[in-house]
Amino acid sequence: MRDNYRAWAIDKNDFYKLGTMAERLKFLINFAVLAPSSHNSQPWKFAISDSQITLSPDFSRELPSSDANHRQLYTSLGCALENLTVAAGHYGFGFITQYFPNGTDQIVMTFVPGTKSIGENDLLPYVLKRHTNRNRYDSRLPDRIFLDWLRDGSSESLKIDVIKDPETKAKIAEVVTRANVCATQDKIFRSELSQYVKSNTTSAKLGMPMFGFGMPTLVSFIAPWVVKSFNVNKLSQKEDGRLLKEFTPVLVVISGAKDNKESWVRAGELYETIALMAEKEGIKTAPMAAVIQIGEFYKELQNCSKIEWRPLVFFRLGYSDKITKHSPRLSSGEVIKND
Repeated sequence: MRDNYRAWAIDKNDFYKLGTMAERLKFLINFAVLAPSSHNSQPWKFAISDSQITLSPDFSRELPSSDANHRQLYTSLGCALENLTVAAGHYGFGFITQYFPNGTDQIVMTFVPGTKSIGENDLLPYVLKRHTNRNRYDSRLPDRIFLDWLRDGSSESLKIDVIKDPETKAKIAEVVTRANVCATQDKIFRSELSQYVKSNTTSAKLGMPMFGFGMPTLVSFIAPWVVKSFNVNKLSQKEDGRLLKEFTPVLVVISGAKDNKESWVRAGELYETIALMAEKEGIKTAPMAAVIQIGEFYKELQNCSKIEWRPLVFFRLGYSDKITKHSPRLSSGEVIKND
């Protein structure tokens, strides 16, 4: 296994060979770093102290052009936090989570070992299997029980909208593809994106190998130049629209009563919970950020979906026979910063 994929090779039983609290908490972080993030930028860092793990943004891996207000960054932190929560529950830890205590930019988890038993919804195996699947999905809908569970995931601060209606999907597809084209019309955006576009044989630990977009290896070597030089979303706009209208049975929007850091983190947690439960059911997911992040396209998404709150996460959901390989990752040791 190449070094940039080694983070995925976790033996869950290794936890029981560890003697100290610090070693065990570090082991939990192995699962946190497998979370999805915008451009696979992995903008997180961790610190371990006594019985606590502190999760913070690492702004050295921010995306100034595509994520100027850090909404996607904090959503990514929420995904990592959810993986950490799942791992803690699997290994019997009770915990308390504090979001940005005392005005800090940190999320602090305090752990109590041996206070929680593994429930029937243990999702840790699916942390190791989850991946973003951008392929065409089958036309069949997910099981009604799963869709009912999905709808029931709304809370006082976050709402989940499940969209299956072909007419509404077509309206959303038109908005999403225009948002994509608008994003890549910006040369600075394209330049930033091109730095995270990687060949299929890359040794980099950050960024997106093009096999995740169905690109052959030979072509993937020129992909960074192509992305930087051309508005590729304009070239693929028609096909991208078909992907959403014809090859995505369900579109999902997570919206928030507030549009702030804590809402973004919690939206990321909720998305990751859904992605893991979907993986358990053999269902795939693929987030699409432009319609959330670029300009005011989110307002058009609100209008055509009849959503009251501010959309925070938008993603595709469905079955696919094609399984995408995992993306590279930094190891836990590279993102633990006890300084």
